[in-house]
Amino acid sequence: MTNLCITGIRSIRNKPPAVHFTERKTFQVDFFRPLYNPSLASSLYNAIPLTLTSQLSPSDTPAQRSEEWFALRRDKLTTSAFSTALGFWKGRRRYELWHEKVFVSDIESMIIPGAIRAMEWGVSNESKAIETYKNITGREVSLLGFATHSEYGLDWIGASPDGLLGCSSNLGILEVKCPFNKGKPELALPWTNMPYYYMPQVQGQMEVLNRDWVDLYCWTINGSTIFRVCRDREYWMLIHGVLREFWWENVVPAREALAMGNEEEAKKYGPTSTHKLTGLTIRRTYYSGTSWADQWDPVQDSPANEKNNKAKDGSVKGKGVMKSIFTLAWMKNIRKKSDK
Repeated sequence: MTNLCITGIRSIRNKPPAVHFTERKTFQVDFFRPLYNPSLASSLYNAIPLTLTSQLSPSDTPAQRSEEWFALRRDKLTTSAFSTALGFWKGRRRYELWHEKVFVSDIESMIIPGAIRAMEWGVSNESKAIETYKNITGREVSLLGFATHSEYGLDWIGASPDGLLGCSSNLGILEVKCPFNKGKPELALPWTNMPYYYMPQVQGQMEVLNRDWVDLYCWTINGSTIFRVCRDREYWMLIHGVLREFWWENVVPAREALAMGNEEEAKKYGPTSTHKLTGLTIRRTYYSGTSWADQWDPVQDSPANEKNNKAKDGSVKGKGVMKSIFTLAWMKNIRKKSDK
C-alpha cells in the first residue's frame, strides 16, 4: 500500500450505479470564478456560470454563499464535508450532515450560528492569503468555484477548491485555511503539521479535478505554512466506499421517502455517528506520511505564549490558542472498534 505523501516546500434506493475507476482527462464545471484580483481582497468571490474558457463580470453572477451557491452544493456531497461523512468528528455531526442533505429547505439553516464568525473570518482573509501564497511561491492561481466528478455514477461528489495551480502536465490545487482560533485569530499560529481531518478533503479534490497534488496553505496573521499533499488512489478507494454508502444508503433513500410524504420512514435512514471503517480510515490518515513544513513569519514576536505546546495534529495548546477537539480516549476507542 502506498503512503500518503506530504512534504514541506521552501522559497517561499435506487441502487447506486456501478462505479469503475479509470483515467480521466476532464471534470464537470458548474461555475467558474475569475482570476484573483487584489482589489477584491476584502470582498466575497462571485460565481460565474459558464465554461472554463470564459469569464463574466462579478455583477453578472450569483455571489458565493448566496442562495444559488448553496442550492448548487446541496445536492452534492462536497469534499469539505468528507471528514464528517466519514465519522471523524465526535457527537452528532454525521447525523446533522445527513439531516442537512435530506430535510433542509431553508438555506440559512444550513449554517450553524456558532460557525458564522469563523466562516466570515476565512472568507474575508482568503484573498489576502492567496496573495501571500503567490508572493511566497511565485505561482499564478486560477480560481474555480465548483466542480463535480465527471464519471458516470460519481457526479454526486463535488468540490470547491480555492485555486488551481500549474500548467500542462504539472497540475495542482490550492486549498487555503485561515484558522479562527476559537474567536482569537490574532493569537493563531501556523500549523507545524497538517491536521489529519483535512486529508479526505484534499484527496477528494484531487479525485474530482483529476490532479496529482494539493498545496494546503495555512495562513494566520502571525505566519503561514504550506503542505504539499500527493494523490493517493488507494486512500481514495478506502474512503470512497464509506462516502458512497453514506450517500446512497442514507441520504438518497431518505430523500425518496420524504418525497413520498413519509417523514417517519425517512428518519429511519439516519446514519450512526461513526462507520465501521471510521477507525481504519482515521488510522490510515493520521499515521500516513505527515511531515514538517517551513513557516514564514511576518512579525518578529509572536503574541502567543512561548510555553505553548504543539499538539500532534499541528494545533497549538495553550490559553487563547487553538486546541484539538479530539480526545485520546475517543480516538483509541474508535480504532479498537474498527479492529473487531
